[in-house]
Amino acid sequence: MEKLSRISLSLIIFSLSLVVVLAACGGTGDAPAASSGESPAAAADAGNPTPTEASLPEFCGDPSKLSAELRFFNWADYMDENIMTQFGTACGVKVTQDIYSSNEDLIAKLQAGNAGYDLVIPSDYAVQILINADLLHPLDMANIPNVANIDPNLMGMYYDPENTYSIPYQWGTTGIAYNTTAYPDGVDSWAALFDPAQVCKQKGFASMLDDERESIGATLKYLGYSYNDTDPDHQAQARDVLLAQKPCLAGYNSDNYNQTLASEEVMIAHAWSGGTALARSENENVKFVIPKEGGTIWMDNMTIPADAPNTYTAEIFINYLLSPEIGAQLSNYTYYFTPNLAAQPLLDPAYHDLLESGGMLVDDAVRARLEWIKRDDQSIIFSDTWTAVKAR
Repeated sequence: MEKLSRISLSLIIFSLSLVVVLAACGGTGDAPAASSGESPAAAADAGNPTPTEASLPEFCGDPSKLSAELRFFNWADYMDENIMTQFGTACGVKVTQDIYSSNEDLIAKLQAGNAGYDLVIPSDYAVQILINADLLHPLDMANIPNVANIDPNLMGMYYDPENTYSIPYQWGTTGIAYNTTAYPDGVDSWAALFDPAQVCKQKGFASMLDDERESIGATLKYLGYSYNDTDPDHQAQARDVLLAQKPCLAGYNSDNYNQTLASEEVMIAHAWSGGTALARSENENVKFVIPKEGGTIWMDNMTIPADAPNTYTAEIFINYLLSPEIGAQLSNYTYYFTPNLAAQPLLDPAYHDLLESGGMLVDDAVRARLEWIKRDDQSIIFSDTWTAVKAR
């Protein structure tokens, strides 16, 4: 298989910018255009690191309202740095990015206050938590007209029914990544990770996501329960399974499991679909499966913290990310699914081929086995169970 290169993907997208005319107000019918008639990427690539107000493309919004800096808090391997550079070059805004490992880390950071971030990317249930805690700023959709590009079926989700605080960023699934040299017959069950007789055959070469809702949820699914089950007896069963598994793990890893899969330091991993695809782009022996017991479907979202110092600039950057060309550039980099209908025709064919051959695509049969992670007043038990697992 010809391996995908992030550099080559970026070059492909840059070349697309010469023929895709984008209109600043966006929408599924009209792509956003810079004032010069250039696409966002082409305008940003024009080589003007310190643009004057008169030279700013339309997608930069009102120059008098733009801040000099935008601070972005995001997951690892979840933003093409070329996109940040393109926006910064075109609009004169320095975009900096910090990384977190879990929704719980993000929530704790915002709860502490004065984090200084302008844009954060929480998952579905985390959006709900942040809204309930008054930690998100309402979005001014007048500054984000490209929201019209988002698939209507992915708007109005349970965690933010009116999309008052959030707009979809990327979506994906959670299942098992494995190396076909170690598993020539494939994997079809969570038992490969949770049955000690099976996982300990790969002792030191197996990993779990460092994520309490994902790891406990997958264990509950293996036991025949819902990902969201808060029954104390079922949680205790999940705890015991995780403790029995733990001695055979290389560790809990949410940040660079794609690298350990690609290098074959790990042969089986609890994993997100896009991270697995990234590993497969470097090692064609890596594949992905949603186990027969089921997996998760999730949506990550663009949100602005309640105490963000630069809300207008954040909204302009969100709008930029939602343009068709930039939306495609983003998913070509992350290997996750784009919620942007206008971006889908611009995705590189190699992106689809890699996901299809690697088992990441979602058809109706797979979707029927997927469950959303949700929370209620009883969900605190997940933190208690996780603390018990991590402490031993």
